[in-house]
Amino acid sequence: MVTAITGLPAASFLNQSMRALLLVIVAFILLAVVMKPKEIFSFLGLNGNILKGFGIALICVLPLYLVFPFFGNFNTELTFQVFYNKCILTGFKEELVFRAFMFGLLFRYAKTGFFWAVILPALYFASVHLYQGHDVLSSLAAFGVTFIGALYFSWMYVEWNFNIWVPVGLHMLMNGAWHVFTMEGTEVAAGGLISNIVRVVSIALAVGLTVYVRRKNGGKVFDYPVWKF
Repeated sequence: MVTAITGLPAASFLNQSMRALLLVIVAFILLAVVMKPKEIFSFLGLNGNILKGFGIALICVLPLYLVFPFFGNFNTELTFQVFYNKCILTGFKEELVFRAFMFGLLFRYAKTGFFWAVILPALYFASVHLYQGHDVLSSLAAFGVTFIGALYFSWMYVEWNFNIWVPVGLHMLMNGAWHVFTMEGTEVAAGGLISNIVRVVSIALAVGLTVYVRRKNGGKVFDYPVWKF
């Protein structure tokens, strides 16, 4: 629609930015139906500490940036436009729509249990990455990896007090590693053997850090309804 109206190339900086802005506006309009406009910003977690969010994310994805250079190479063909579209913009808009908006409506507004609240957004999130497979098996692999990613991002979002900048940072920096370096599997979300091993280490680090901080502050993880429907 943006391309038809503006005549801008679909992959252009302005076109992609306008499409992301349109998604944000739609989310705000829909939320304005069920809550006061002044509550929307905080409901989406946009009032969270940005530096803290990206700081946590940086610690958690550090294994990717430490290991990938040893098993791959820097992507010398990477352009700022691709990095902006695939890492920065995609990380922000997908977390805002799938986590803050869709998951948030089910979990925070409708009070649905975590498991059920995360399923629908996770299925949708994973389905939009099916195109990355070149056959049935690779498409299912892309679906499975991104589905797990959706569960992970949603859990981090909740455990860090709905600071949307935590999953946004994780998403941007993970995507960044996939594009800054070239190695087996990084051309698609599913990844290869090494990239997935390091990704598991990264997630384990994030879980460990989250549990440690929660307990240090006198709390515990999953301190909310999980199976309530």
